[in-house]
Amino acid sequence: MTATAKPTYKRRQYWVDAPLQLQMVAFTLTLIAVSLGLTAFGVYQGLQESARQSQQIFHSIDWIDDTLRAPLLLTSAISLLAGGLLTLFWSHRFAGPLRVLSAGIARVRHGNLGVPVRVRETDAHQELAKEFQGMQDDLRKMIEADRERVAAAVAELETAEKTLHEGAARGHVEKALARLRQTCTQYHL
Repeated sequence: MTATAKPTYKRRQYWVDAPLQLQMVAFTLTLIAVSLGLTAFGVYQGLQESARQSQQIFHSIDWIDDTLRAPLLLTSAISLLAGGLLTLFWSHRFAGPLRVLSAGIARVRHGNLGVPVRVRETDAHQELAKEFQGMQDDLRKMIEADRERVAAAVAELETAEKTLHEGAARGHVEKALARLRQTCTQYHL
């Protein structure tokens, strides 16, 4: 028994919606930078206050300042880099499905209901994609039912056309047949 592999849907580029993703990255980096700044400020204020209160510090504040500056800058840089990369990864998982849904909506707007919307299982907006796919399937079924009804009406009109003699009624039947035939051709199921 062979196991069927699930298809993977990889996007060709990591920046699927650059303005949205850059906004998310900038927002996250700003939050991280403010948090790190407040932490550093708190550490320095705490050291200065403890030095004032204890009057028994073994190292000068300048020495402590110089000693702590490099590790704080290094950890800040690492935190900013890690936060930026994690936000970029998350924004890709967030913005990608929105781009896929937008393309699906454009296809539906142009009458193409045959192409399914595919998002990865790890992407955000799974429920929205499933609802959109369900809507697309329901529309396809309704249109197929309408096509069957129109085809039946065309068949009835064709038999009526054959029984009619040359005259005004025949012209009206021919026009109605042409409109019904045209109605069935505008959707791609």
